[in-house]
Amino acid sequence: MVLVPVGFNDHYALKWLQERISDAYANITVLVASMPLQPPMNAYDWRRRQYRSETVLEKLAELKDNIGADILLAIVSTDAYANNLNFVFGQALLGKGVAVVYTPRLMANADYTTFLERLLKEALHELGHSLGLDHCINSLCVMHFSNTVTEVDRKTPRYCRRCSQALAARGVKVTADYTL
Repeated sequence: MVLVPVGFNDHYALKWLQERISDAYANITVLVASMPLQPPMNAYDWRRRQYRSETVLEKLAELKDNIGADILLAIVSTDAYANNLNFVFGQALLGKGVAVVYTPRLMANADYTTFLERLLKEALHELGHSLGLDHCINSLCVMHFSNTVTEVDRKTPRYCRRCSQALAARGVKVTADYTL
């Protein structure tokens, strides 16, 4: 798996996230791309002053194919929206190994520790989607839908037993520390 910073230059947060994701999945190696990318300008909506997440995901899918990665997770320092949503914390191509997390709203009213916890939860959530998981009804599961940062804060950075088993069926082993 490749972790790609896009306009995001917090090296400590990237290293911290790399370690946590490596801890979460027993059989996935996480590498951090050495060169940060810039968000694609054709994804920017000047009227909304946000990026169109679907366009960002399309570019990330191309990058994933070009570098031959099995999974690509981008951490993006800009705000984004999708479809009829005012904003998204992140988004993924379901089952395609491509995911993105947008950091600005995760930083809202947060100290650094809270921001890192939110970043991890959203990364695990979007990676779950990229590996084929849908939203979960268990409010503690990291795959539970979050519409606000308060809802992100309420859930854990762990997959419920059902979601862990679904990932295992897809060949991804979730460690005990990241299973409810």
